Amino acid sequence: MIANIPVPATATVFVKPTVWSKADLHIHTTFSDGYMTPPETIDIIARTARVNVVAITDHDTITGAMIARDYARQSHSNLEVIVGQEITTGQGDVVGLFLQTDLPYFATALEAIEAVHRQGGLAVAVHPFTFGGGMESVHNAIRRLPFDAVETRHGCPLSIPGNIWATLVNRFGQRLPALGNSDSHIPYTVGQAFTWFPGTSAADLYAAIQTNTVRPGGTTWKIGSMLRKLPIVFNRAEARQITGARI
Repeated sequence: MIANIPVPATATVFVKPTVWSKADLHIHTTFSDGYMTPPETIDIIARTARVNVVAITDHDTITGAMIARDYARQSHSNLEVIVGQEITTGQGDVVGLFLQTDLPYFATALEAIEAVHRQGGLAVAVHPFTFGGGMESVHNAIRRLPFDAVETRHGCPLSIPGNIWATLVNRFGQRLPALGNSDSHIPYTVGQAFTWFPGTSAADLYAAIQTNTVRPGGTTWKIGSMLRKLPIVFNRAEARQITGARI
């Protein structure tokens, strides 16, 4: 019996490569200020965006996210939907991921983070240094609060200076896991800013955020994709004139 045979110095060791996938964890539907219903949103994402995992994060409700998750399970099994919510607080918006129930308004970002953690979810500081457009940001709270991740690549082109500043503050601060997300209100821009993670599933993504093995990727919204919003806006305006209803 021969034992302890040394491996020659020239021998090649084959290691199975890690599969990396894309996720977009900040998307809106008609259940808040998005322009398309959850099923419409999922259909377009499945057809046009090269992502494995998405999170629907409507303002102050998870209803749209739950509808989107159930619809994707029935119609697009290759796309996994995380239930999320963009939570309004008196100190800026906090996105909760992997939620079970709606969360209310909180006076402080810390209260929102703690409520997300009680559900076993992950709390993300989104667009922390972006101003305007109705976005409320937590700013320098990313230096001290127990966020699970920070969005350092936000999809809006006007967010480029804020993205740079968020990256620098995080690098010289807590070094939180850094995410890229589109913050899409029309699904044609989904996946243009995104998050790289090792693995393929929502469970893999959860683990990657916890172990800080995620990376932001992509660009801001592309002009052609943004222009696809115009017919939707015009059609809704016309419908309001005809019906007198708020759409």
